[in-house]
Amino acid sequence: MAVLAPAPKAQFFDANGNPLVGGKVYTYAAGTTTPLATFTDASASTPNTNPVILDARGECNLWFSTATSYKVILKNSADVTQWSVDNIVTYGTLASQNFNNVDITGGIITGVTATFNLTGDVSGNAGTVTNGVYLTATQTLTNKTLTDIATTSTIEDPNGTGHVIGYRKLPQSLNTTATAGDVGKQLYVGATTTIPSGVFTAGDHFLIINSTSGSITITQGAGTTLRLVGTATTGSRTLAAYGVATVNCVGSETFYVSGVT
Repeated sequence: MAVLAPAPKAQFFDANGNPLVGGKVYTYAAGTTTPLATFTDASASTPNTNPVILDARGECNLWFSTATSYKVILKNSADVTQWSVDNIVTYGTLASQNFNNVDITGGIITGVTATFNLTGDVSGNAGTVTNGVYLTATQTLTNKTLTDIATTSTIEDPNGTGHVIGYRKLPQSLNTTATAGDVGKQLYVGATTTIPSGVFTAGDHFLIINSTSGSITITQGAGTTLRLVGTATTGSRTLAAYGVATVNCVGSETFYVSGVT
């Protein structure tokens, strides 16, 4: 594969097509009259005079700064303007390339540090791509360590129902009257513990752990029904010393309780 060679020297002509001998090339920052340097070679170590004076062939060595916008005015040796061109943008070498102006397909680039800020309509909804993850306008991405994941108390249903679908660590509560905030927790108690009405809905689940050497009562609150798992028995339950009971709400203020005596 080969590419077309660029012009190794800049050459300029007059209106008749003759080399512009002794012509002058003035360079400015784009849109201004502020002189902006050019250079004699690619190292950018030696600036040209401004204007650059053209030789007997109407040529000069003219190297622009990378990623810079210039205005160029060409005059003849008598300072008569031949033309003026503004907003000449240079993109520079690959290592200093502005990524907004590069389309890379099917290749590999090494030795280049790039910072990407990709935003816009990625999948039909305005959002942002962050670290390869598409986020909608209402989402954020938070870094998580393995420790964070191992100790996360709840994992929400990805369908957005808000239901807890699992956990690696069970949070603990000391409440002796269960609350909505106790769902998914273990109630570590040493006294009578009440399951109230009007608090829980179908699917709510928690544990009760007796922290004492004596039995305690799990009280059926007014308007609730506690059913002993595997039987038709209902009512308050007794939790043995150091015992554990599982409480599951099945709806209509009805709870199934296992692990009691």
